[in-house]
Amino acid sequence: MDKLEKALQKAREDRERVLSAAPPPLEVAPELEPAPQPVRTMTRPLSPTELERHRVVVRSGKGENIDLFRMLRTKVIQMMESANLRTLAITSPQYGDGKTTIAINLAMSLALDVKQTVLLVDMDMRKPSVHEFLGIEPELGLSDYLLRNVPLSDCLVKPNVDRLVVLPVAGSLQDSSELLGTPKMARLAAELKTRYPDRIVIYDMPPLLTQDDTLAFLPQVDGVLLVVRDGVSPISQVRACAESLAGRNFLGTILNDSRFSA
Repeated sequence: MDKLEKALQKAREDRERVLSAAPPPLEVAPELEPAPQPVRTMTRPLSPTELERHRVVVRSGKGENIDLFRMLRTKVIQMMESANLRTLAITSPQYGDGKTTIAINLAMSLALDVKQTVLLVDMDMRKPSVHEFLGIEPELGLSDYLLRNVPLSDCLVKPNVDRLVVLPVAGSLQDSSELLGTPKMARLAAELKTRYPDRIVIYDMPPLLTQDDTLAFLPQVDGVLLVVRDGVSPISQVRACAESLAGRNFLGTILNDSRFSA
């Protein structure tokens, strides 16, 4: 028994020496969540020449028309806040009525108000012109997101206007009404509306009487403004647009190029 006890004692001592000489166990670092990827919004300077040519006046900071857009901005904000609206479509009866000029000037004027940010979306996919009015050349745009699954952040453009981001269309697309009515476009519209609580989304839509794109997309917007051109838009077209917009939260009509002064 003495020999057995001595053998067991020696085994215990040998085991303790081995354990004490062993390196400490490695600590496994907790798995880290992947770092958020930066938003790759492309920054583009605006062209003063193109802005002036297309009568984008808000960026210049001078001129009597700026006060008109400030008044329009105030009225739009009041209407949207009272009805809890976040998205606004701007359309017209025909091309040439000035809808894009109004949409850009209104978006810039809204962006000057520090209470909100603004996203200006070119939804005229057959004849996109927002980028031309701003004097920028987008490499990607809305159609690339919808058709080629390009990340939305790669399609956005940041002009040198505080609190303003633009989602342009690069190129043109003839079968656009079918695309604007897809579930993917509906999901995008919902995301653009809800992603940032201080964001107002302005959609530059195609003319209401030239194609069905606007009617296909209107269920996704909160309100609509109609731009008509003084001395150009026939009253019959204005009435036809008003009938088409019935029940669509039609906020009102903007008389562009008015020959009358207050």
